[in-house]
Amino acid sequence: MERTLISELKPGKDVLIKGWVHEIRNLSNMAFLLLRDFTGLVQCVVKDKKLAENLSLESVVEISGKIKKAQIKAEFARKDVEVDVSSLKILNSAEELPIHVNEKTTTTGLDKRLDFRSLDVRKPKIKAIFKIQSVIINSFREFFASKDFIEIQPPGIIATSTEGGTDLFKIDYFDKKAYLAQSPQLYKQLMAISLERVFSTSPVWRAEKHDTSKHINEIRQMDIEVAFADDKSIMKYLEEAVQYIVTQVLKKCKGELGILKVELKVPKAKYLTYMEAIALLNKNGFKMKSGDDFDPEAERKLCSLFPDSIIFTYEWPSEIKPFYIWPKSNGVSGGFDALYGGFEISSGGQRVHIAEILIKQLKKKDLNPEDFKWYINAFRYGAPMHAGWSIGLERLTHAICKLDNIREATLFPRDRRRLTP
Repeated sequence: MERTLISELKPGKDVLIKGWVHEIRNLSNMAFLLLRDFTGLVQCVVKDKKLAENLSLESVVEISGKIKKAQIKAEFARKDVEVDVSSLKILNSAEELPIHVNEKTTTTGLDKRLDFRSLDVRKPKIKAIFKIQSVIINSFREFFASKDFIEIQPPGIIATSTEGGTDLFKIDYFDKKAYLAQSPQLYKQLMAISLERVFSTSPVWRAEKHDTSKHINEIRQMDIEVAFADDKSIMKYLEEAVQYIVTQVLKKCKGELGILKVELKVPKAKYLTYMEAIALLNKNGFKMKSGDDFDPEAERKLCSLFPDSIIFTYEWPSEIKPFYIWPKSNGVSGGFDALYGGFEISSGGQRVHIAEILIKQLKKKDLNPEDFKWYINAFRYGAPMHAGWSIGLERLTHAICKLDNIREATLFPRDRRRLTP
């Protein structure tokens, strides 16, 4: 008999199912098991207790039996059917578990859970996060592929700092100095000035020594870059992309949102100039002036003022934006940030596309144009104006799932204290 998945079980059928033992309840003359596969859980009624002897939690088993209507409804399991077990075979017995998989709440500390991540993701609540994350990244791809964007694969090893900072991971690259890429920024620009519309999903690495619930050192970024676009038109792409992603999560992850007890709405958009945002924060108890960045408390405040919204703050001062952001006039740049769910999920803007202005920008940031010669020269051969942005995949998952810590939204987090598993 071929294996049947738990999601495919129908009353009256004889079936063979395989999976993990999620829960065991022994009574005097029978046992109840919850069996789990990747499609869900089902209750199995074992009337011959000998079949369940020496059975341990998370053992991998094969069960034959008949499907009938459920008599008792178990949490997370299918409510309509259960399996009347006729045979049970242990395929691989599990040893004593270092963390509980069937705990009703995630009571085990996060550090220990991350130490045993392959067990942790077996919990319905944790699996739900990563099912949602899968829908997020695939929806991002769907959205931009539908608009005739070309997916590109930027390098992960670079010779020059992308952001102009010093927080990069140095690596040995034969006899040369190299770094792990902190952004695909420069490379997606070079593709946009030739291919017009590009996007990428790639890992990046940032060597900042953070110890916060919002920062990790290896990130998956979702980036776009568009020729003949300015800051305003590129923000519209971000607005529509996030709205599409949330719509798809609502459509495809109803069960997962229910498990996480998350009430999700398709966000509206609110646009504020940087100075309008500063004025609004001052009105609400913050002492801020032009040139100040927004601290986490200020970001949370702006989000609370416009609930269920993506808040765009644009026309930031050039002095606090990277060298590749277009300088408009009077010290104002074509850069923007986007807040959602209480914190920043994206930054972007119009880029510098004229070589001579780019050289001036680099010098203003105390960077040596010679180090960026290959990048600067690309704009000498017919480069249109262009703009783009990036969203951190883990950040957006963090926001959509309303999690307490970005590490919850990262399969195997890398931070200053964690390099394994």
